[in-house]
Amino acid sequence: MTNKKFKLCITMAGAVSAGAYTAGVLDYLLETLHLWEIAKENNRKIGQGNPGYDNSIPMHEVEIDVINGASAGGITGTLAVLNLLDKNYNHYNRENPKGENNRFYKSWVKMADDDKEITLNKMLHRDDIKAGEKPESLLNTKAIESIADEALLIKEQKNYPKYVSKNLDLILTISNLRGINFKVDFDGRSYNSSGTTITNHGGFFRYKTVNNSYPNRGIPKKNDSLYHVLDLKNQTDISVLRNATLSTSAFPIGLKSRQLNIYTEYLNRYPKYLFGKDRLHAISPILKNEKLYHFNSIDGGLINNEPYGIALKVMHEKNANILKNKDNNYAVIMVDPFPNLNSTEENYTPKSDIISVVKGMFKALRNQVMFNQDGILEALSLSDRTKFLIAPIRKEKIEGKWVRAQNDLASAPLNGFAGFLDESFREHDFKLGRQNCQTFLRYYFAVKDENIQSRLQSDPTNEAKDRFSFSVPPKDPNANKFYPIIPDVRLLNAFKDISDKENYGSDAKIHYPIYPKFDTKRFEKTFKTPIKRRISYVVKGISNSRMLTFGFNRLFKNKAYNYIKNTIEKELEEAQLIRKD
Repeated sequence: MTNKKFKLCITMAGAVSAGAYTAGVLDYLLETLHLWEIAKENNRKIGQGNPGYDNSIPMHEVEIDVINGASAGGITGTLAVLNLLDKNYNHYNRENPKGENNRFYKSWVKMADDDKEITLNKMLHRDDIKAGEKPESLLNTKAIESIADEALLIKEQKNYPKYVSKNLDLILTISNLRGINFKVDFDGRSYNSSGTTITNHGGFFRYKTVNNSYPNRGIPKKNDSLYHVLDLKNQTDISVLRNATLSTSAFPIGLKSRQLNIYTEYLNRYPKYLFGKDRLHAISPILKNEKLYHFNSIDGGLINNEPYGIALKVMHEKNANILKNKDNNYAVIMVDPFPNLNSTEENYTPKSDIISVVKGMFKALRNQVMFNQDGILEALSLSDRTKFLIAPIRKEKIEGKWVRAQNDLASAPLNGFAGFLDESFREHDFKLGRQNCQTFLRYYFAVKDENIQSRLQSDPTNEAKDRFSFSVPPKDPNANKFYPIIPDVRLLNAFKDISDKENYGSDAKIHYPIYPKFDTKRFEKTFKTPIKRRISYVVKGISNSRMLTFGFNRLFKNKAYNYIKNTIEKELEEAQLIRKD
């Protein structure tokens, strides 16, 4: 059976503070779907053939079916669901330049900044380190928690819009420090085999929200269903989503880990997603006889930073014929602020000294963890033009020509932590995300002209084709033609690249944002004392010794601060983010 609606799976990689870029992408994507839906609804009311009907509006249906993410991508996934359910959600654009009623902007650009302190100052507070207790993280996470608490408040809740499935899944990956043991039967006598034990530390939470199709909270009674239905008017369920979201983004050591509880029944159903239905007779989880399973969780990106594998599994489960259907009326979009695009092999000189072996071991462990074989196999099974990547691209105009900039994201230095230094970094990346998404939707996220009917289940009018079809290479009448999956109604003519500036102003054609600059003198003035104090408190908490703390403060505290300061300056300089006076 063919799906009448084109199914969309959105998966988002981890990125620390560069999650602002992903947030910008999602904000523009949802706004474009919203504007298109308004235009389609207007046509439905008027009726084709009647005066006022706009024949240039494509009338096919696109539906977001799965949203998933790791770390910063997981946060953005949660924010997307909350925005979609919020009656007062307002997109960031020329009419809302401060991002009012926009969780993407408030959570990622403004963060916890206020008139007195910026977010990083608050993350250097010492009130989270209790006397006689070990510190839980290098940075104070109360500011992050306050952002989550504000984002989770929905004053007026609504149903999902038409471009979102009532069956929408939100999937958040986690890293389980306790691990789940599985018994594997190797001798074929599963009824009394001792077998062997393997341990899995990767995991995910899968959520749906209460609606007419899913009226009951909690885990469904059907024993092979692996999801949790949340009622976001219920404080307990809000806490569940809060803790899961903070968990997927708990950057190891830097941010506090999360102690979580989930139903043991959820874990009993888990092997189906790891190993498949056909293998359940030979493998089973080893769990205590308890209703709740308790564990410590950290950043989902530690083990699975690009979690498209589980998202595809869920989408295939929900749409059983999606791979068998040769029409391919579905697509997967991965938003990744830091994709590994290096396809060259480095020169390798083997070294056998202890230090080199230790370094190589940790590199091998990290790379092997990130080699998501299951996800790779799922992705390889997809057909042509069903897999799409949105990654940062920034261009600069040099001598009248647009060329690729040396650096794309302002938040990229310091392994993605640079965005905490200044709001201007995050704002730049958010705006770049919107700009990149605009280009992506208009000139990349498309089907071939000859596949429009089969993939989109629609025969567009000539007016719609004339307005939205484009060629590759651009503006070549003899080149292959493509038709957008999500048309951007801010366009008047895609082939000629003409935007509707009269109705949409500066939003019609978004320009690359101005690359920000940072004042290192202001850094010294603002952060020197808080950083030193935080370092001293962390050392005191870890050592639990006044003598060792005194010795550290006398001998190493200034060196530690200078190392931090010099590292920041070096990486910002390399990223061309230092202001030159």
